[in-house]
Amino acid sequence: METTLYCDDWLSAGEWEGSEGASALGADQKELILSGGSLTLRLEALFGSKVEVEMKRRRTSTLSPEMAAYLEEEVNSPSMEREVWLTVEGKRLVYAHTVIPLECIERGLVDVLTSGEEPLGRVLADKNVPFMKERLGLGTVRCAEAATDLGVDVQTSFFARRQLLFNRNKTDVWVIKAAVTELFSPGLVSAIHLSPPPPPPAGSTRAR
Repeated sequence: METTLYCDDWLSAGEWEGSEGASALGADQKELILSGGSLTLRLEALFGSKVEVEMKRRRTSTLSPEMAAYLEEEVNSPSMEREVWLTVEGKRLVYAHTVIPLECIERGLVDVLTSGEEPLGRVLADKNVPFMKERLGLGTVRCAEAATDLGVDVQTSFFARRQLLFNRNKTDVWVIKAAVTELFSPGLVSAIHLSPPPPPPAGSTRAR
């Protein structure tokens, strides 16, 4: 599937398909891209180094009709929005765009995500917030901003996924509900054919 994805209009760019769209991926790639857990923690296990955030945008916005429909919330509802690169040792791996309606997140999580620059996966892990994912969609997309950041041609295609991440507490109130779209750098998709790095020699340490 080929669509054009503009970084300010993540859902209306074109059709997305389900997990059957991953048929061209290798087993290791599927394990990462189709993982139901934290992408941050999976990348740290894969590379043996801490995932950092390179912040692109962090703002308060309102839900577009497309985003509201995806999240099943009211159009123009206030929301927080983040666009970041997930990096390992300075290498850009995943371009992540997250939209969270402010009525669908606990205040403490808003404060951490607004004031800090930690990956969403680590914030949820540190706060002991389990989560589920649904509505997985996969696509091959173009994003000029991500391509420019990587120093590749703006017509470069990225493998991408979008999904709904959520948690409700025991009183059925949202702890978090987020629309998450992730573009995987071509270098990462190639690299995950490789085995994880070996453990460091005895007596040495590896930065986490």
